[in-house]
Amino acid sequence: MAASAATPSLQKIVERTVAHDEERQKTLRSMQYDQTANLDELDAKGEVMKHETLQMIVYPGGNPAMKIVSVKGDRIPADPDQAEAQAKGRDVEDNKNNFTLKELVDRFDLSLAGETQLNGHNAYIIAFAPRANQPYHNQTEKIVNQLHGKIWVSADTYDVLQTEASLAEPVSVAWFIAKVSRVDFHYSRPDISKDFTPCQVQIAVEVHAVFMGFYERQIVDMKNFKSRG
Repeated sequence: MAASAATPSLQKIVERTVAHDEERQKTLRSMQYDQTANLDELDAKGEVMKHETLQMIVYPGGNPAMKIVSVKGDRIPADPDQAEAQAKGRDVEDNKNNFTLKELVDRFDLSLAGETQLNGHNAYIIAFAPRANQPYHNQTEKIVNQLHGKIWVSADTYDVLQTEASLAEPVSVAWFIAKVSRVDFHYSRPDISKDFTPCQVQIAVEVHAVFMGFYERQIVDMKNFKSRG
């Protein structure tokens, strides 16, 4: 559906959305929430070969920033290695942070792709595509620079309702020894009746190298947001 005459400019939509998101992030730093991270190793067909679930409490801006509550899954010992579990938890958090709204807005060419209804909300659709010759400081930024996709933004509150992203083209990493052939990112927050309501992030990554490769997926659910006391 084409944008209506009353639709703000792309610049205004982006400015309002980023400002709203940054205010939410500031508030979030004084809160905590429950997080379930389902980690899967997949075969070439996308079938699960190994599954693991981390139950966590996340304290944004806290020290420590999270606590592992439980670790369950395939081939998990009765007494899991806590250092390894913490490392996996940090990896989950790092992956989420790579896809913050501010990061996406600053790195890509943006366009207004129209308006729609999503989960009962009027929404603007912002499309983003790789910007030519974008600098990067590490392998992760190099990969993020090649994403393209869409962001659905509430026309009433400027909350991000959904984000979809994938690789525009494969990316060589590790001195060209490996190639990231697939990255799929999905964020959804169906209910925006309050500032902090349940949301989900899904990230799938497929890497091919000379002697090895992997295909992994993370599905992260966040809920029970509350102030830290």
